[in-house]
Parts: sequence; structure tokens; C-alpha cells
Amino acid sequence: MENWYICEKECLEFFKKNYSSEDFVFEAEGGADSTKSDILLLNNGIPVFYIESKMKQAQCGQFVVYQQDDRFVNSTRNRHNSSFSEDMIIDKMNEDFAYYANPGTSGKELKLEKSYYYDWILNYYDDKKVKYFIVEKVVGKNILTSDNFIIFPIQHFHKYFDVSAKYRVKKSGSNSPSKNSLIEIEDTLKRNNLHYSNLHFNSTKLFVQIPARSEKFQMNGINYDYQFNPQNDGYFEIRRLSNTKNANVIFSISLMKEQEQRDLDKFNAEFN
Repeated sequence: MENWYICEKECLEFFKKNYSSEDFVFEAEGGADSTKSDILLLNNGIPVFYIESKMKQAQCGQFVVYQQDDRFVNSTRNRHNSSFSEDMIIDKMNEDFAYYANPGTSGKELKLEKSYYYDWILNYYDDKKVKYFIVEKVVGKNILTSDNFIIFPIQHFHKYFDVSAKYRVKKSGSNSPSKNSLIEIEDTLKRNNLHYSNLHFNSTKLFVQIPARSEKFQMNGINYDYQFNPQNDGYFEIRRLSNTKNANVIFSISLMKEQEQRDLDKFNAEFN
């Protein structure tokens, strides 16, 4: 099981243990879907805001940038609203086009002022209706005590995290397979000698039960590669990976500050 998934799960359990009540309920939302944030807070069944969970070191958003002749241009395939900071980052990259051109899979570090990165992250998560971040310091040990977590409002992101950015080539994403992919998926599972059951759609998502596996993994099909994201009770959500490789600006973060009491007090006041 991937650390990011464990982190989301343990952050959710922490909230349920310390903040849930008849009125306030926390639900898992994001998972492998990058268009949604991780945890949704509801008050009497009404959505209030989202909370994004992060490890001490993690990725924190990305966007595709195309190379068009001798210029970089934004991609219309990005699944978020463009922002002024995003346009500024691309403009700055164009000022040093030769350095950033052809970044490959190893990538090129962006040499820009970090204020651009912070502005982009703030806009990105604000569009996803994120109001707070929660950071789990030790992941995978099921330490659900308050000293293992840091909670702060999105506006104070720059106080808690250092940010860097890299422009590099990676596969462009994933989507839910269609029914036309079922035969290929079953053939791929059998070819890899994986015993499975209950391959089924739940709404638009495809799930399968594989008792012998517990962590996220990928398999190569004839036409597509597939990613299996762990859920509960041995089930995996199956995602079809894109065959397209694009160059992305990818933001990475590193925790640099412990909990400020006033930020925690602000979060606690949401439940009064």
C-alpha cells in the first residue's frame, strides 16, 4: 500500500477519533482522483469544506506545459482552472527556453522565485474548496495522537512548507476503463497469474478483488497499462493509464515548521 494512501487513511481516522460527532462527519473523497481533495467535512449532511492530507515530503500539484516550436504554452487538457501565477511561470520559462527545452524524465529544476509556486498552490487548492491542510509526520505506524499531526489553514501554507518545482516528462494521467477494456484486463490478470474475483463496475468505477496483493501496482496490457489502487477488503480500483507522455511542471514540498497553536485553535473553532 502506497504511503500517500496510508497517510490519507490515517488522517481520516484521526479526524473521526477526535472531531466526529452526530453533527460533524468526515468522509474520504480524493484517493487516486487528483481533481478532488482528500477529506470532506459535512455538518448535518451538508458539505462544509475539504481538507488536504500530506506527508512531510510530498508532491503538491502539477500542470502540463507544451513545447510549441520555440515557446512553451499552457495545455487545454489541464483539469484545473488556469491562474495568473500559472501564466507567469510559463512566461518565466520562456525567458530561458533553451534551459527548459527537452527536459526528459529526469527533468529540469525551475529557477524562479518561490512566490510563484506558493501562489499556484494556493489557487489550485482554493479551486478544490480546500480550507485546511493536515500533515502526518510519521506515516504507517497508526499513531493517531495529536502530536503526530499538524493542521493549518490554507493561507498559512507558506509558513509550514518549503516548495520546489521541476519540469519533467511523465505519463499524462489515468481514467476509469470502459466496458470495452474488460477482456484486456482479464487477459492481463491471467497472464500475470493473479487470482481475482468480483470484477465489477460501481457507477463508473471498475473494481476487482485480489487477495494476494495489498499495495498499489501496475500491469502492462496489450493496448494500455493499468494501475490497481488499493481500497478495502482486498479490493482495488482499476485505472487505465494514458499512453501519452507530457512534460509537466510538478511541485514538491518539504515540512519546515511544527504546529502553531493559533492555527490549531482556528480549526477547533470550526466545531463550536
